[in-house]
Amino acid sequence: MNVKLKNLFSQKRNLVVTILVCVFLLAILGGIIYASIAYGNGKMGKALFHRKVWYAVLCVLMMAAVFLAQLLFRVRFSVFCEIALISFAFAALAGGTVFTLYSHIPVWDKILHTLSGPLFSIVGLGFAILLSEKQPTEKRRVVMCVVFAFLASLAVGYLWEIFEYTVDSVISGYNNQRWLEGLIQSLPDGTYIVSDKRGTALIDTMSDMICNLCGTVAFLVPVLILCLKKPERIHTFKFTPLAKKEHAHAENPSEHD
Repeated sequence: MNVKLKNLFSQKRNLVVTILVCVFLLAILGGIIYASIAYGNGKMGKALFHRKVWYAVLCVLMMAAVFLAQLLFRVRFSVFCEIALISFAFAALAGGTVFTLYSHIPVWDKILHTLSGPLFSIVGLGFAILLSEKQPTEKRRVVMCVVFAFLASLAVGYLWEIFEYTVDSVISGYNNQRWLEGLIQSLPDGTYIVSDKRGTALIDTMSDMICNLCGTVAFLVPVLILCLKKPERIHTFKFTPLAKKEHAHAENPSEHD
C-alpha cells in the first residue's frame, strides 16, 4: 500500500510539473509568433528578432536541463526545487528577453540575480547532503553542506556572467552586460567615449554578482544557525537518490503489495 501511495503522489507531482512546462512552452511559442509577425510587418529589427528566437531556444534547453541533471546524477529534486528551477529559467530567459521584462521592469535583472542566491543554494545543499554522509559529526556535516552550497551558488552567478560576456563579445550588437548604455561616441581609432570611467558593463556585472552574494548570504546564514541547533533540519533540502533497484521497484509496484 505504501508503494501505491508513493506512486500516486509521484503521478500527481509529475502532472503538476508537466502542466507548468506546457504552459511555459505555449507562452514561449506565443511570444515567438508575436515577434515573427512584428518582424514581418517591419515593426521589429532583424537583430532583435534573432535575439528573441535565440533566447527562446535557450530557455527550452535550460528547462530540459533540469530534468537531464536528475537523470545524469540519479537523483530526484523536491517538487518545490523542480518548479522553482523551471520557473526561474522561464523568468530569466523568456520573460526577460522574449517578453522584454528587462526593459519594462528596470529592476527585473537584479531581482532575478538576488533570487538566484537562495535557489542555487538549495540545489547546492541537496547535492552536498548526498556527498557528506561520512562526516564524523552532524554539525560538521551542516557546516560542510552550507559552505558547499555557498560556493555552488556563487559559481552559478560567476558562470552566468562569463556567458553574458562571451555572447556580447562573439555576437555583434548584443547588450547583456549593458555595455552599450554607456557609450557616448565612437572614435575613428576604434575606441569609445563612455559615460562612466569604469564602464556600464563592469558596473552591471559587479552589481549582478553582489545581488547574487546578498541573496545567498541572506538565505544560508539562517539555515546555518537553525541547522546547527538541530542538525537533522538539514535533511529538509535532501535530494532523493534514484538507485537502480528502487527504480525497478517503482515500475513494478504490484510485486510488493
